[in-house]
Amino acid sequence: NLDRDAMADLKIKTYYTFAKFPNPMIVEIFAREKGIDLFANEKQVDAPGLENRNAEHLARNPAGQLPYLELEDGTVIAETISICEWLEEVTPEPALIGSTPEKRAVARMWQRRMEEHFVYPTFYSVRFWTASDDCTGPLKNFFAQRNKILIPGAWKEMQAWALSRLEWLEEVKKGSPSDYIAGDEMTVVDIQVYTTLVFFEDLGAPFMAQHGERLKWTKAFVARMAARPAVKACHEHIKEVFG
Repeated sequence: NLDRDAMADLKIKTYYTFAKFPNPMIVEIFAREKGIDLFANEKQVDAPGLENRNAEHLARNPAGQLPYLELEDGTVIAETISICEWLEEVTPEPALIGSTPEKRAVARMWQRRMEEHFVYPTFYSVRFWTASDDCTGPLKNFFAQRNKILIPGAWKEMQAWALSRLEWLEEVKKGSPSDYIAGDEMTVVDIQVYTTLVFFEDLGAPFMAQHGERLKWTKAFVARMAARPAVKACHEHIKEVFG
C-alpha cells in the first residue's frame, strides 16, 4: 500500500516523469517498494516529443533527462540513482540500498558492477542501433535529436559487452547462489537490471529471447522480479497512463 501522506512529508512539489521509459520505471518501482506515493503530484512529460528538452524544463534540469523531482524549497534532484539514494535517506525502511554500512557498500558495489558493464552498454547498443542500417522500424533515428554523438557501427559490440556481463553473472551465481544480484535481499541493482532487461527486450536488445535458455539464473530472476507487487503495480500504472 502506498503512503498518501509521504509526498507531503517529503516536501515533494512535483515528480516529472514519462512513466514507461526505463529510468522512470526504476524510480517508480523503488518508491513503490518503499510504500511512497510519488504519483499524487506526478506530471507526465512528453519525452518522445522532446518536451523535457524545452526551455522550461531545462531551466530546472539542464541535463534534460527524466525523471526528476522538484522539492517545495526549489531543490531539483535528477539522475535516477541519485533520486533512489535520496528516497532511501529520507525513508530508510524498508532498506533497498542496505541497512548497515557493510550491506550498503555491497549493494553499491553490485550496482556499479552492473550499471557500468550491463546497463550502460545495453542503453548505448540500442541508441547506436537506431542510427544504423540494421534498424528499419519506428525507432529509426529516434535519438538523432537527443544525442550529438551516435556510433552506429558499434551497436553489436556494445550489446556483446552487455551480454558478457550477464554471462559473468551466471557464473558468479553458480558459485554463490542467491535470489537477487547482491544477495538474498532485493536492492536497487535488481530494479535497475530488471527494468533494463524487460524494457529493451522488444526494442533492440532481446537478451532473454536470444539467450534465455543459457541465462538460467537471469531468466528466473526476471520472473521473481515480475512477481513482486511493486513491479506489477508499476506495469499497471503504465497501462493506466498510456492505455
